[in-house]
Amino acid sequence: MKNFNSFVDDVVTKWRSKKKVILERGGLAGVAGNRRAGDSAEEYILRRIKGIPQNYVGKKSNGSQSPADIFAVANRGRFWHIMLIQVKSSEQQNNIYRLNEAEKKVLNEFAKFFKKELGSSKTMSNYKNSAVVISTGYAGVFNDQNNRHLLKETKHFSSFKKNMSDVKDVKLKIALAHSLATS
Repeated sequence: MKNFNSFVDDVVTKWRSKKKVILERGGLAGVAGNRRAGDSAEEYILRRIKGIPQNYVGKKSNGSQSPADIFAVANRGRFWHIMLIQVKSSEQQNNIYRLNEAEKKVLNEFAKFFKKELGSSKTMSNYKNSAVVISTGYAGVFNDQNNRHLLKETKHFSSFKKNMSDVKDVKLKIALAHSLATS
């Protein structure tokens, strides 16, 4: 999707100026070492996204300035799929923070905002009439003491369609992409 990275930066800036809501609770913000661990987990998720067979391209949110840490896009044939993923990590394998309902709601509100901006963006005008699914999800990552990563849990929360009807196999394709399966 041409201009995707610059579009993401524009949307994040616009959201930040209007909403000023960031999902930091339960994350690793604050302590410099923790921020590095969080960044490392996000880089790990980006590597997993590159390994998804449908050629997804991923981008990190600059400085976690939006409810989504990772943005990924791929052309799935009949439609474009854009994933918005919130990443949480921990050095304790069984203590990775999970989003609560209010945080999921904020992430979904951001997806709706993203969809609205996609429809009105001059940068993305080539895709104005394209079929698009924007989906939200979560990735929980365990960071061990040697900074190795293990994907512990993924969740697909919601999907928001633009210019497309309900197609059976779309739900399965979206859920499979959110599993971050690399083979």
